[in-house]
Amino acid sequence: MKIYLIRHGQTDWNIEGRFQGREDIMLNETGLKQARECGLALAGEAFKAVISSPLMRARKTAEIIAEIVQAEEFVVDEAITERDFKSVSGMTKDEREAYYASGGIDDKEPFEELCQRMIDGIKKYGRLYYGNNIIMVSHGASINSVLSILSKGETGTGKVWLKNTCINIIDCDRDGNLKLEHVNLSAEEYIEMKGAMTGRKEG
Repeated sequence: MKIYLIRHGQTDWNIEGRFQGREDIMLNETGLKQARECGLALAGEAFKAVISSPLMRARKTAEIIAEIVQAEEFVVDEAITERDFKSVSGMTKDEREAYYASGGIDDKEPFEELCQRMIDGIKKYGRLYYGNNIIMVSHGASINSVLSILSKGETGTGKVWLKNTCINIIDCDRDGNLKLEHVNLSAEEYIEMKGAMTGRKEG
């Protein structure tokens, strides 16, 4: 089965470069448009379920995509929410640097716990929906932690900036083993990839 791990659409805080963490920020107009474009890129494919983080920027993205692809089920799960940045949540890069330089504590959710939470959540739905493709809508830091684990550090945290509504594809086998297949594809790049694959099959 394939698990499509998708980042939420754009928010105003994304534009401002603020750590959103668990702050419940809504999509802006560009984010709503990105969610529709992502859904349309996936339209025509069969998805058993769409699973979403409870934060509204992810949930709205997931709802738009689920409606377009006509997913059979819609699930909200805290397991794939964003990393909790705690003291630095809402800060810009400059504000974070000033905070740490002044002796501010680093109390964000530990990276190892973030990775374990996300991997456990993905495997849970891999088992539950095995044999069917699913979509999971989450957040930049959380998705990057998964990419880092599955690529053994070649991509993900500290290596790649994830586009809003980017598509990351993970293969999940019967034993729950996860293999990273595609990373950070925009809707346009995903459509191009599908076209190229179709062309090779026909050739």
